[in-house]
Amino acid sequence: MKEEEIRPTALFDQYLALAEQDVFTYFNEAPRQIIPCPACGNNNNTPVFRKTGFKYVECNTCKTLFVNPRPDEKSFNNYYTNSPSVQFWATHFYKETEKARRELIIRPKAIKVGQLLERYLKPGTEHPVIIDIGAGYGVFCEELGALHKKDYTVMGIEPSPALQEICRQKKLQVIPKFLEEVVPEDINGGRCAAATSFELLEHLYNPGAFIRSCRSLLDKGGILILTTLSWDGFDLQVLGEKSKSINPPHHINFFTPHSVRLLLEMNGFRLLEVTTPGKLDVDIVMKQLPDVSCEFVRRMFAKGDIPTKERFQEFLQNSLMSSHMMIVAERQ
Repeated sequence: MKEEEIRPTALFDQYLALAEQDVFTYFNEAPRQIIPCPACGNNNNTPVFRKTGFKYVECNTCKTLFVNPRPDEKSFNNYYTNSPSVQFWATHFYKETEKARRELIIRPKAIKVGQLLERYLKPGTEHPVIIDIGAGYGVFCEELGALHKKDYTVMGIEPSPALQEICRQKKLQVIPKFLEEVVPEDINGGRCAAATSFELLEHLYNPGAFIRSCRSLLDKGGILILTTLSWDGFDLQVLGEKSKSINPPHHINFFTPHSVRLLLEMNGFRLLEVTTPGKLDVDIVMKQLPDVSCEFVRRMFAKGDIPTKERFQEFLQNSLMSSHMMIVAERQ
């Protein structure tokens, strides 16, 4: 898989340009405050770089990268409700890349999630309810439902009225609320065996509050499956502030396999497994090779040895060093 297949450069750069403009519209005058580390809660951190008016620091205790000081939550809510870059992502970017994302990312993810549920769901749970938080266009709900229609009831949580309607047109069950507003009674029978959330944790103003909201909906022993970006990931470490994945105000939290464990344990979960199954680290770095300062990396990738690059990507996956991280946790 190549990055261009799921994030066409011209389309992605247009989105990033809109996001940069939105910074001045929605955050230039926003009040900002110093926050503790969103993973471990400590206040001891080191400035790493500034990007588009946002200061990123690294926690000296758990090595989480995060925006600090942080604009107030009201500014983020206004931004995600009204900004041109968010609208562009929903109406243009995602729509134009949906087919490739379905085939290359979402369908394989649904297969993987099905395997994880078979592994970790407690036996004897009859036709369990699985909720997808931030269902969007409903593609994951479609794919998981198609694979396991007889086994699970799949529901989506989606606050956007436009996206809710798309889900309904696809005959999907959708809860039209923000996660924090959802109560167990909104879910079939008030029982939820598992929840999924993909590429959302890096966006959140308060990740701890999000994890606690997930916990409130899950049965004891319920399974939470997350994906997010890892600051330990190869392409993020090599490119640093020049990485297009570090794009405020969208991505403001970058956990690591170690720090995401702390986040979960502090909020009522037990980590079951963490993997980094990413496939794009090498491809991303190769596309931005002029931005790479490490001479060793530049020489290795400039040779054009495809088998070496494939083996190196496999090494990153197996060593928890890819920037795409998948987490499975159990509600305590």
